[in-house]
Amino acid sequence: MNGLGENYIRERVADSGVIYKRGVRIYEHGAFLCVEHDLNKKKFTYEVDGNYGDYVIRASILKDGVLSDCSCPYPGEGCKHKVAVFLDITDKLVSRNMRREKKESACEADPDSSRGGFLSFEEIREQAVSDRRDRAKKEEFVLTRGDMIKGEHLIETKKGAQYVVTLYDLERGHCSCPDYMTNRLGICKHLVHVSESFKKDKKAARRVKEEKFPFIDIRWDSISQSPGLFMEKDFLPDESARGLMAELFDEKGTFAGEKLEDIFPLISMLEGDKRARIQPEVLKRLDEKLMEKEIEAFEKGHVIDFSNIRTKLYPYQVEGVRFGLYKKAALIGDEMGLGKTLQAIVIAGLKREIFGFEKILVVTLASLKDQWRREIERFTDESALVIAGGAKIRREMYEKDGSFFKITNYEALLRDARAISRHKPDLVILDEAQRIKNFNTKTAEAVKSIPRKHALVLTGTPLENKLEDIYSIMQFLSPGLLSPLWMFAAGHFMLSRKKKGQILGYRNLGLLSEKIKPIVIRRKKEDVLSEVPETVVNNFYLDLTPEQSKIHGGYIASLVPLIRKKFLTPMDMRRIQELLLKARQSCDSTFLIDRETHISPKLKELAGVVDEFVIQNNRKVVIFTEWVTMLFLIAKQLSKAGVPFVELSGRTPVGKRQALIDKFSSDPACKVFLSSDAGGTGLNLQAADCVINFELPWNPAKLSQRIGRVNRIGQTSKCVNVVNFISKHSIEERILAGIQLKQDLFKGVFEDGGDVVEFSREKKNAMLSRLREMMGEDTEDLKTPPPEAPEIPDDTPHYLNPEALGRDKDFPYDREETDPSETDAGKSRESGDKSLGEKDFSMAGQSPEKIENVLNSGMSFIGGLLEMATGKKVEMAPNEKKMIKVDQQTGEVTMKFRLPGF
Repeated sequence: MNGLGENYIRERVADSGVIYKRGVRIYEHGAFLCVEHDLNKKKFTYEVDGNYGDYVIRASILKDGVLSDCSCPYPGEGCKHKVAVFLDITDKLVSRNMRREKKESACEADPDSSRGGFLSFEEIREQAVSDRRDRAKKEEFVLTRGDMIKGEHLIETKKGAQYVVTLYDLERGHCSCPDYMTNRLGICKHLVHVSESFKKDKKAARRVKEEKFPFIDIRWDSISQSPGLFMEKDFLPDESARGLMAELFDEKGTFAGEKLEDIFPLISMLEGDKRARIQPEVLKRLDEKLMEKEIEAFEKGHVIDFSNIRTKLYPYQVEGVRFGLYKKAALIGDEMGLGKTLQAIVIAGLKREIFGFEKILVVTLASLKDQWRREIERFTDESALVIAGGAKIRREMYEKDGSFFKITNYEALLRDARAISRHKPDLVILDEAQRIKNFNTKTAEAVKSIPRKHALVLTGTPLENKLEDIYSIMQFLSPGLLSPLWMFAAGHFMLSRKKKGQILGYRNLGLLSEKIKPIVIRRKKEDVLSEVPETVVNNFYLDLTPEQSKIHGGYIASLVPLIRKKFLTPMDMRRIQELLLKARQSCDSTFLIDRETHISPKLKELAGVVDEFVIQNNRKVVIFTEWVTMLFLIAKQLSKAGVPFVELSGRTPVGKRQALIDKFSSDPACKVFLSSDAGGTGLNLQAADCVINFELPWNPAKLSQRIGRVNRIGQTSKCVNVVNFISKHSIEERILAGIQLKQDLFKGVFEDGGDVVEFSREKKNAMLSRLREMMGEDTEDLKTPPPEAPEIPDDTPHYLNPEALGRDKDFPYDREETDPSETDAGKSRESGDKSLGEKDFSMAGQSPEKIENVLNSGMSFIGGLLEMATGKKVEMAPNEKKMIKVDQQTGEVTMKFRLPGF
């Protein structure tokens, strides 16, 4: 057959145009390997990296067509994997015809030579050199020449940056700029500009011959990434220095020592000698290397003290702390739910002990700032400040507040670059570091410009991203590890000859993994199942947008006077239920309220969680929400993202429910079970190991039922992840407080009702009193919307400001919080997250008997916690029937109990 090509594959191999496009994407990313081939017989065997495993494709080219089979679960004949394979076979056959005279193999290791469509290493290098020569001509510089051509010259850029360019002659030399130090090209735009400036002088060539280079020059060599030496042949240093130079450098001035530290004696000898110039970069690299040696020696004899941490770390977490503690830069890439945040907090505290660090800057998503503060205060005694408010307030926080941890978000970082630069944090922790994966954005530039001694990166998807993303993250952590970019591209990208910059695939991934291995630690859940707890809960706190807050605040404002009434009519009770329902719905999406707008920070957060659990880590997830309309909105988003799912609600016929469960359990492609609380009982969903609660139910028992659908007998995974979405400064925080502090506080009171509201007097009083307890005295922050945040500038990277490109008219949920009331004397207010001793819930209107019952219930709960922690059981005091009594006349509260062994 001679007609195999793109048209044939599109029309005769692919089942549809969509499948053809998907196959092209696999082909362009190089996610396949030719494991066997016979070019004469035109038979090929491939392995393809599929979504749910590695698939085997066998293909043959016949006289009248093609024959192929694929092991993937796709039921049709023309799957996307076959499309990718036949596109590659087409390349191989074309290349074979072009090289027929040389008779080279069609499956060579180097794709540049085997396929002919990719740039070679030298071609990529030449493009990098050409780019710098072009910039030398186009950009503006101010040159201050030295006394001679040979020697040092000062060059200043348009932005005011100054560098020293040293010329050995009209062609050779070096520069002090960062690009020259790391680009491994031996040139930079400044060096080219200075050299070309002198070449314009007709007398320059003669002058260079007459001049003698005036000093001994020890520089950092860009190409070899080691020290280099230059001096004129008749330049005579001290005999002892001359002997050391002969040992350390060859005739060309190339470093010949075994390790960088070998140069230390020579530098010590030349210190203070006016005839010698030692470039600061050499001293900097040497200092770093000597410090590494000191830390290595310290690490061997150091015993880590975890006594200041108010929790017990799992063994894999201890390993993560040890891995990152002594390094200047490290990446913890554990899967979500394995406690990356806790490991980072512990590392930061221990770095204070070892390195004397006093300033830790955490950069995270806006929605996670308060969660970081909570975790820090929960597990340590360290102070933590959330950076928020107007520009002046934020600046003063950096300048005047002495908190050990300062927590900001990526958007604020762009605005606060100067304040952070003056703050000079000792350690910078990047959470959700995929936000800097595009190294050309202003966000990435701002992050990398932060002055720091050490750096720590947290991301659940470190190696699943594109290689460009990995490069950007490593540029922050360890700029020299993968630099320069051109060499990284030459070693790992398949760059198209036809379209400049187009990446058609990746290669040498094993080599890349070895390069980053010294600073990256990555554990998946299945790797540490024997160590993790049965359930891991992550609460995601999200900001309401101003529109949501206004709607939510309106319902709360109408609710408050009702619950303060002494007597309630049936209509009042109906109205209370309606207001509570609408306030909760407004936290999910404004579409549930007006059916016109659709503002939902939770949906945007859900996209990221599903991406990590489902797309990146191939796990099955159950998503619960109370409202059928919300099911529709979530389903629409999953469909748009191409995530297969099944959906169950009260409208689903009982006879069809088991079929949905069977599909979810047995179909590897079906990754999400989307359910209302109709799926909270009677269903076995052990195929999943993650539960996402789009909102928390009133009743703790219902929450337990949701989790119990997954975490039950038959669950193959030892650990189940539970993710709760909670809107900050909303009724949802009050619900969470009730669930966390008093498990039975709302049990049996807020139940799903029908059209008729019928309460007994006792139940009505119970509902009213518990509502008052839940709402407490701080209702103003629930009904007053925060002031709008300032607009993000249009030059902010598009994924931080989609509105600038007209792509998304929704309010950006992750923009900066600017409500000054967030802070009080350096600490953020957190309604619903107070200690047990504070007045979270008002007891107004309660009888002494009911107050007594509630307090004794709370005491039982506390006693249970104490028993779990200490093994000591709280007992009644002798001759007492209750631990807590309330005097009927005075209201005085008396507490009596005994704790054996104390």
